[in-house]
Amino acid sequence: MEAEPLGARAAASALATHTIEIDMVELRRRGGEASTSGRRDADAGIARAAAALAAGDVVAIPTETVYGLAANALSASAVGKVYAAKGRPADNPLIIHISSLAMLASLYPAGWSLPPVYEAVVKDLWPGPLTILLPRSALVSDAVTCGLPTMAVRMPAHPVALALIAACGFPLAAPSANSSGRPSPTLARHVLADLGGRIPLILDGGPCTCGVESTVLDALRSPPAILRPGGVTSEQLLPYPGLEGLQVYRRDFVDEALEAAPSTPGMKYRHYSPVAPVWLLDPGAAPAAGSGGAAGAARGAGAAGAGADADELLAARLQRGVAALLAELAAADAAVAAELSGAAAASAGRGAEAAASGGLAPAAAVAAGLAPGHASEEQQQQAGAGRAGGRVGVLRTSMEGLQPGPQAEPAQEPVAARPGAQALGPHAPAHGEAPAHQRAAPHLEYVLAHVSQPAEVASQLFAGLRYMDEQGVATIVVEGLRDEGVGAAVMNRLRKAASRVVPV
Repeated sequence: MEAEPLGARAAASALATHTIEIDMVELRRRGGEASTSGRRDADAGIARAAAALAAGDVVAIPTETVYGLAANALSASAVGKVYAAKGRPADNPLIIHISSLAMLASLYPAGWSLPPVYEAVVKDLWPGPLTILLPRSALVSDAVTCGLPTMAVRMPAHPVALALIAACGFPLAAPSANSSGRPSPTLARHVLADLGGRIPLILDGGPCTCGVESTVLDALRSPPAILRPGGVTSEQLLPYPGLEGLQVYRRDFVDEALEAAPSTPGMKYRHYSPVAPVWLLDPGAAPAAGSGGAAGAARGAGAAGAGADADELLAARLQRGVAALLAELAAADAAVAAELSGAAAASAGRGAEAAASGGLAPAAAVAAGLAPGHASEEQQQQAGAGRAGGRVGVLRTSMEGLQPGPQAEPAQEPVAARPGAQALGPHAPAHGEAPAHQRAAPHLEYVLAHVSQPAEVASQLFAGLRYMDEQGVATIVVEGLRDEGVGAAVMNRLRKAASRVVPV
């Protein structure tokens, strides 16, 4: 059973949510530091946000990973507003954000200092998308750590976040600024869509460049482990002294106690989920290298980092997988339509007989086309009964040379033009129609980036999922990536969001 959110959702009564656009050109020109004059627009927005945070309020802020919902990490009441606004379970800890190593040192327990295993990592990779686990400070609210003996800390690389934390003079606790469980926000308008009326202020610092949350590194345990993959990869961390035996959670080990009481966000609950169900084409779930002809060769070559040829083979497998799923959805739609059409005709016939004999047909059943023997509720759901136009959203990683974002026309040719493409579980076609395996469900496409560009895919991922929800699609089909580098973070998020995983 999930824990109740900390603080009733009703406590976050409707507010007027204001968005302040920060002049990023001016802020970057000054190296991310707020000026002392207070005359510039960027400074005014940061000063307003700092005042709100000092007063115990919450503010949505940009970081290089995703937008965060920030509160004073040293105030239990302020942190409680984060949980209430998001509807976040009370046993899901928060990450503390700092602006300097001096602020980090102020949080150390008495007599403690940063161990060597962290020193080089922090020196090289902060500011950046890396969170480290440390012994908990007595200054930090229980609401931040959920009563655990560790705290998660990072220094963000976004100039607005750094300037704001420095202006506050205290660390900020900040999970993603979305409704709990939804795709993380990478634009200010994503925050407004989820939390408008529930928080007072959003600082708009433009799109997030990383696009997935930070990597969480626990080097207090032996061997050290990545508890959540993110913007810093395991490959980047392995060369550091003390991290030679680095493990990745779920890939290399699992821990039931850690699952029950996670020391970092993103481990226990379902996350990153749009309204529409997600069907994931997963290269990581396919047969091992060498076990599937060209597909197996592609996997083996990819694992060895073979480059462009392996990328092309993987892209082809993903395209075939999309074609098969679109054909499956079209076939299921056709089957349900045929069931309902036949049922409606039968009901109409019974109605005519009843009228002739003075009886009355059940109008609701006739109107709905429902009667014994009709398509089951499960069949209707599978086929997308009640979908907005029956559309499917496809997030692409197989199309090279296209600009990321929504596509005016599908990038892949119709299923009928692809030899060998057929539905998974074909149905008989309706009279006068092409066979089901030669039809594709109507669909929209959004290019994330190519499989050879996992960092670019990461930066577009949540925007793509949210776009498909905005378009009202019924199902989202996502082409995955290899489970390596930043691709590991992308696949971690997609597997958590997916209701169906299809090996390719």
